[in-house]
Amino acid sequence: MQRPFSGKILLIRRKYVVAFALCIAVAAIFYVINHPALVGHTARERALPIYSVQRDDAVISLTFNVRAAEDTYTGRVLQILNTYDVRVTFFVTGEWVRENGPLAAEITAGGHELMNLSDDHSLLRRLSKQEMAANILACSDTIELSTGTRPTAFRAPHGEYDDRVVAMARSLGMYTVQWSIDSGDWRGLDAETIARQVQNRAFPGGIVLLHSNLSETAFALPVIIEGLLQEGYILVPVSELLHNAEFTVSITGKQVPV
Repeated sequence: MQRPFSGKILLIRRKYVVAFALCIAVAAIFYVINHPALVGHTARERALPIYSVQRDDAVISLTFNVRAAEDTYTGRVLQILNTYDVRVTFFVTGEWVRENGPLAAEITAGGHELMNLSDDHSLLRRLSKQEMAANILACSDTIELSTGTRPTAFRAPHGEYDDRVVAMARSLGMYTVQWSIDSGDWRGLDAETIARQVQNRAFPGGIVLLHSNLSETAFALPVIIEGLLQEGYILVPVSELLHNAEFTVSITGKQVPV
């Protein structure tokens, strides 16, 4: 007697097997993301920058990149910040500090901090180890000479880095800090769009990227600050957002205390 065709049953079983395997794979991905220590055992160890910080409280950092020697709007940005009594972090080049010494001193006098954006905004990963070190140190030296405070955080120019860049900053006593919330102001967006980008993407432990020498950023800033405050966020400089005790950095760039 001929046995009935079982292809349909096999097909259904195969679907269940595939679905089950998919669930296992997804679970494994989430497990690795939430257990960054595993990455060191399963892949080549990477020198990763910090994009965000694991925090239980509603804190967030506004950070401003500024590099142009001719600076039109940073002074206005500083006035707005001081009006709202909000403290932030400026990532600056050594060139900018040398051309804007009084403004640099005014920034730190207002409780804000100046951090390292390299000396001349070069693509550091293209430099030799010695050239890279000299470039980063020149910026830190200039900031310390102007303000009396040496930077403890570094941001890679153009956001471009490799293991060598991050390791170099670490060897010079600085965290490498990128960003997790891009305002998009550098793309020429209008003030309303810039503010909406920040507000819609905000989360506890987030680091916001802005540029202080742009007119639309200055117009957007009051809206950004008021919106974040209304949402219950506390705005702090990067140095107060970061964990200074022992930590790891997950594969998503989140600084996680150990």
